[in-house]
Amino acid sequence: MATKWTEEQKKVIETRHRNLLVSAAAGSGKTAVLVERIIRMITDPEDPVDIDRLLVMTFTNAAAAEMRERVETALGKLLDEYPGDKNLERQNTLIHHAKITTIDSFCLNLLREHFHELDLDPGFRVADEGELLLLKADVMKELLEEYYKRGDDRFIKFVDTYATGRTDGGLEEYILKVWEFSQSNPWPGEWIAACRKELRAGKNGCGEGSMEEMPWMKYLIQDVRRQTEEFLDGLYEAADLAAEEDGPQAYGPMLAEDIRGMEALKEAGTYKEIAECLGNLKFGRLAAVRGKNADPEKKEQAAAYRNLAKDGIKKMKARYLPGDPDTVFSDMDACREPIRMLLELAEEFAARFQEAKEEKNLVDFNDLEHFALEVLTGGSLDHRPGPVADELSEIYEEILVDEYQDSNEVQETLIRCVSRERFGTPNVFMVGDVKQSIYKFRLAKPELFLKKYESYGKEDGLYQKIELHKNFRSRPEVLCSINDVFYRIMTKQLGNIRYTDDAALYPGADFPATPVDGQSKTEVLLLNTGDSLFAGMDEEKADYTAKEAEARLIAAKIRELTDPEHGMKIFNGKTGEYEPLKKKDIVILLRSLSGWSEEFLSVLGAAGIPACAESRTGYFTAVEVETVLNMLALIDNPMQDIPLAGVLKSPIGGMKDRELAIVMAEFKKDPDRGEEIGFYGAVKRYLERHGDLEEEALRQGGSGENVQEKSEEETVIYRRLDAFRNLLMTLRKESMYLPVSRLIYRIFDLTGYDKYAAAMPAGKTRQANLAMLVQKAEDYEKTSYQGLFDFIRYIEKLKKYNTDFGEASRSGEHDDAVRIMSIHKSKGLEFPVVFLAGCGKKFNRQDARGRILIDEELGIAADFFDPEKKIKAPTLKKNVLARRSDLENMGEELRILYVAMTRAKEKLIITAGDRYLDNKLEKWGEIHAGGALPFTTLSAASSYLDWILMASEGAKNTIDVRTVPVSNLLVEETKNQEKKAKIYLELEQLRKAQPEEVLGLIGVKYPYEADLSLHAKMSVSELKEQGQFVDDAESAFLIRNVREKEAEMMEEDPSVSESEKKVRVKRASDRGTAYHRALELIRFSEISGYDDIVKKLEEIRMEKRMQESAVDMVYPGVLTKFFHSEIAGRMKRADRNGKLRKESQFVVGIPAREMGKADSDELILLQGIIDTWFEEDDGLVLVDYKTDRVKEGGEEILLDRYRIQLLYYAKALAQITGKKVKEAVIYSLALQKEIPVPIDYDKT
Repeated sequence: MATKWTEEQKKVIETRHRNLLVSAAAGSGKTAVLVERIIRMITDPEDPVDIDRLLVMTFTNAAAAEMRERVETALGKLLDEYPGDKNLERQNTLIHHAKITTIDSFCLNLLREHFHELDLDPGFRVADEGELLLLKADVMKELLEEYYKRGDDRFIKFVDTYATGRTDGGLEEYILKVWEFSQSNPWPGEWIAACRKELRAGKNGCGEGSMEEMPWMKYLIQDVRRQTEEFLDGLYEAADLAAEEDGPQAYGPMLAEDIRGMEALKEAGTYKEIAECLGNLKFGRLAAVRGKNADPEKKEQAAAYRNLAKDGIKKMKARYLPGDPDTVFSDMDACREPIRMLLELAEEFAARFQEAKEEKNLVDFNDLEHFALEVLTGGSLDHRPGPVADELSEIYEEILVDEYQDSNEVQETLIRCVSRERFGTPNVFMVGDVKQSIYKFRLAKPELFLKKYESYGKEDGLYQKIELHKNFRSRPEVLCSINDVFYRIMTKQLGNIRYTDDAALYPGADFPATPVDGQSKTEVLLLNTGDSLFAGMDEEKADYTAKEAEARLIAAKIRELTDPEHGMKIFNGKTGEYEPLKKKDIVILLRSLSGWSEEFLSVLGAAGIPACAESRTGYFTAVEVETVLNMLALIDNPMQDIPLAGVLKSPIGGMKDRELAIVMAEFKKDPDRGEEIGFYGAVKRYLERHGDLEEEALRQGGSGENVQEKSEEETVIYRRLDAFRNLLMTLRKESMYLPVSRLIYRIFDLTGYDKYAAAMPAGKTRQANLAMLVQKAEDYEKTSYQGLFDFIRYIEKLKKYNTDFGEASRSGEHDDAVRIMSIHKSKGLEFPVVFLAGCGKKFNRQDARGRILIDEELGIAADFFDPEKKIKAPTLKKNVLARRSDLENMGEELRILYVAMTRAKEKLIITAGDRYLDNKLEKWGEIHAGGALPFTTLSAASSYLDWILMASEGAKNTIDVRTVPVSNLLVEETKNQEKKAKIYLELEQLRKAQPEEVLGLIGVKYPYEADLSLHAKMSVSELKEQGQFVDDAESAFLIRNVREKEAEMMEEDPSVSESEKKVRVKRASDRGTAYHRALELIRFSEISGYDDIVKKLEEIRMEKRMQESAVDMVYPGVLTKFFHSEIAGRMKRADRNGKLRKESQFVVGIPAREMGKADSDELILLQGIIDTWFEEDDGLVLVDYKTDRVKEGGEEILLDRYRIQLLYYAKALAQITGKKVKEAVIYSLALQKEIPVPIDYDKT
């Protein structure tokens, strides 16, 4: 059935030959529309565009892969519908050359083709993230050491002024931040030069030009005016109230004076005028209102308006008038030299870092973009596009950019270079939603989208915008509540986005009426964490308990919603029916999982609600990973107290807290010097002391007459420490020649810790985490660094810069479990029921609190220090940068809140706890309903809860706000415990009172027991391994698989450890997976020889369609021999005719009796994946690749091993297609042979 597009979607799909900006709201079908636009362009009957003449760019490899897959699928469907269509066949061939890619991959390909123009070694490599962190640290260390050696007074003063603590950590952070900001600019050197230019000699800290020309001063004036206008609105309201007959008329004269002062401030156009006006604004005491005529409410309201202005001006003075103007400017002048020093260090770091990368033949992602720009501009000083850019502009008929709101200035310049805009024929299609731009921390610039949105017209023209505001995801109830909130809080003043009717969400999906009225209404559930139950707790304990209380609130609500009888019903679009809500339909979204997800998982688990946290963090803090990393740290350097204590307490050391305390208490200090000797020193002393006693006892024949006796506890401690010392000595010796990955295996071999981790709760996850650690060690070994010391640094850098990998997933997508994830992780996803939790958490404002602040547009500012007077104070410019940073971060938080709320399909529930909840409910409840809220009100928010409460007063029809007493949660918990206890007692009584009856019931034989042994669904591999369909002679081979064969071969090599045997077996499996994936991705009709295969594998690597380690497992020579085989030739012909299919999943129903499973006609669903099949004139041919390591002449082994599997594949394929399977072939990549499999259906 053809998709029914809306008028707006049709317009987006069909509009051509212009710059087109599509503002696609959440759930508006953006990706589907983009794919349809591509398909229409390449299949246009009058003017088709070859797909390799489109440049489609997005921001993640996953998005690019999904886009390519969707286009391929759509083309495949058209080919099925119009077989033999020449244009479709041409596009189906060209799709594999299409540039559907990330911006980074586009740049990388450009560098591969033009490396000679940049003096790049053609063998350059994109560096690993951890490798880059190490390289930066090494370059930074060398740079600072050199400056220290020089003893430059400017540098020493800079260090004394801005270093934090006793280390260079703070300095390194500032240098790197300046470098990072410069890298987000198309021309990094020019950005640094512009910052330096502002510091040239000039009066009043403004460098060259007047003060008012400075970008930061323009921002100050704008901010003052913006706030003053809102304060004036309030003062005029107050004056009107005072002028009324029953108003507080005595306030009139003072209000008039306030208004005169505010009007002057609003008109101030220079800093001098602003400072003068702020100094003149005094806000004297209001006159007393006498008599009984004045309305108390009007009096209170007028005073409130004035107090709002008075408090606002007080904050403004503190921020923008920190002293008299002369002092303000002299403080700024004093900061010039330190900032110059910082710029010099950043510039020097950039140069040295570039040299270090060149020495190692590395590039980073910044290099990809900047080098690409250099290629496109030919290195010209005016940065105009050069011959390469002109050539690409000629090639690409259109450039399509997905998620455009996440672009930065560098990417924008790249797009401009390859577009045809400079030739008067703009051809860039941009789609995104600026309301969902949530990557400021990656230096994304939503302003690029906004600038075009404001300048492009809605009507036909070379620069046009189209709005997609129909939402096909959510119920109208959900959308109305979202609109009601964001109409009020998303404004031009805060976040630069005005939420108008054009930006609002409109229902596009059809939902039948719900079984229960009001079940989809958005709810806000609040907890007063200032409750008396929290009294007496310190802040940390109260915070922990508040999170626990919120988790219990959510658990109670989940139980209510998922109650089988009275719970919520959700609509299933496929069946057209309402179904009970399942736990897997629920997600809990958090701003950050750190410190929250653990508590939520614990509480939900205790409530009997399965849950899993989907996180990109938490890996390094997983106990099994931390233990192994601590062990590695000790192998490198045993004199580390924290790692040593951690390992000794772990199962590796096996010691208890008391035993460790005894060691420390007895040997904490050196007896001769009285100095602290650390934990390692204490362990050594303990071993020496008690080892001497043991030797003395042995020397005296064990009589012990003259030997100090050791207690049993001391003996245990000694033996454990002695065993650990021996283990550590062994591993330290082996670390001298073993690579890190092998060293980790040795730890497992000698301690069995991997087996212990597997036996712990969530054992599979822990095993996967340890396997991931080995993988990271192998990745590290491929970098330019080697050895254990640098591996530990490598991991430490990844930890420091939050480059976490997330623990291995604990739950499959089909498990009935509640998911917990961050809002960022949820972007692009949808869920039937969303809990937006932790909304009472305060915004993080750390970005505005450093000693030095950096802004891409406003420059650099620092605190003023007077070392003699020991004075530190923020300068005026730093206050401006802090203000801008704070407001931009709040704008980002607004967009993150929007992303979170728009994930819900059927119901949205917002939860929050706040210790001052009653005050907030009263404060924000006074805000008048209707319309966007004032900037000064919105910017006073400190959490999502504040914004939601501000907006909810005008959204009572769509949002229910309810406060849940904390005591209710305790009552609920008590009831649950009582219920469990009652069930337990009843079971005990039943067991004691009627044992024979209970046992009799257990012994009853079920009449349909044969059917109970049947699996509802089985894979072909399961059937094969169970040996159900072979005679006695064949069954002997079925148990043996690839892994067992590998294991057999390794048994002969005694040098191979047990752990490494497992790894080699896993690698054999991984190798097979790699070959299968490569053969799936390679277009057969495009391969003629070795060079084509190498090129295709490199494309797969660059496009991240396989992991690099997997691509490395695939040998081009092996594939070359395959592609020269007779069967591959037939497959190529089929591919050219569009009749080759790969990785075909199937599920078919076969009677159990037919399968020999039972004497029953119950259908069993048989599932599997066929590697490849193709169609010829007289039937279908099925091909299965095998990578088993068999010796020459081992064809019969493979036949015995896999014949049954292929027979069932053939049977399934025939049943699905209704066509005859004439041949089945095993192709052995090890033997380089095709092995025909006789098709005898009777055997199955």
